[in-house]
Amino acid sequence: MSKRRELENHIDSLADIGELLGAMKNLALVESRRINTFIDAQRAAADIVEHTLADFIADYSGHIAPAAPHGEVVCLIGSERGFCGDLNQRLIAAAESIREDAQIVLVGSRLADAWTSDFAASIPGAGFADEVQNVLASLVAQLTPLLKGARPFGPPALSLLYLAEGGTKHHSLLPAPEPRRDGPRRTHALQLNLSPQAFHAGLIDQFLETALGGALYDALLHENQLRLEHMEQAGHRIDEQLEELGRRSNRARQEEITEEIEIILLSSLGSREP
Repeated sequence: MSKRRELENHIDSLADIGELLGAMKNLALVESRRINTFIDAQRAAADIVEHTLADFIADYSGHIAPAAPHGEVVCLIGSERGFCGDLNQRLIAAAESIREDAQIVLVGSRLADAWTSDFAASIPGAGFADEVQNVLASLVAQLTPLLKGARPFGPPALSLLYLAEGGTKHHSLLPAPEPRRDGPRRTHALQLNLSPQAFHAGLIDQFLETALGGALYDALLHENQLRLEHMEQAGHRIDEQLEELGRRSNRARQEEITEEIEIILLSSLGSREP
């Protein structure tokens, strides 16, 4: 096979890869828009829960006495899919500040593969927005026994560690925050059909579910954005290689033409000899 033919085959292969990257990039763009839609709905739900919690605390703060936390559970949200740069390595580096006796829960198969220390539990992460609710259910199932605590001690603290827009996020979820209501105090307290303790426990469950879901969506959006950037850079490199290979192919073709002309001239000179 001639040098030019080899270059043309390489060009065809790179062009096919470029088309595939373009299709993957378009899918990632569509997925980012879908994730943003889910995030808007999740934030609206979180606002409702937070406002309800603020109203409850304003009216019934004397009925709740949270136990002091004992120990810590840290949930790390990494990636399920690849092609997102060094996301998991950066997350692992950020986790070095976690206390040594903390119980670690890993979300994302790629993160679990890269993790070298002990951990309490690991679940697959979400690759697409439609998978977040299933991942959330699995995560709650893994966290529930870890958060019960051991008598006579109280339940452990819970925090989330993940990468999102703006850098590393380390959010503390338990002990639950006690948001304060803005504005004037209402004239009537909330009317409850449950005891304040039971209502508060259910409200904290709702708070955890919305907070965990929001973190999963935020982490997935950041992962998808990194994937887009990675594919954009790969596309630029392919374009540069195609341009260089095109120049080399043209030079090889010129060399072949020159060689053919030389052969014709030599054969012409040879035919004139007596």
